[in-house]
Amino acid sequence: MSGLIGVGHPVGATGVRMMLDLCKQVTNTAGNYQIKNVKNSVMLNIGKSATTNYVYIVGKG
Repeated sequence: MSGLIGVGHPVGATGVRMMLDLCKQVTNTAGNYQIKNVKNSVMLNIGKSATTNYVYIVGKG
């Protein structure tokens, strides 16, 4: 199993793990969980009681 649940949902580092997964997808280095032809990715990270929110877009130019 891959993804955040598969790695134990690293509390406090979830956003870092999500960004790592985005970068791996966009650079075609995600191994067994690679999605074909990924050029852009987006993530939404909501922290604590929804008081800390981040959106990142990662892509190739």
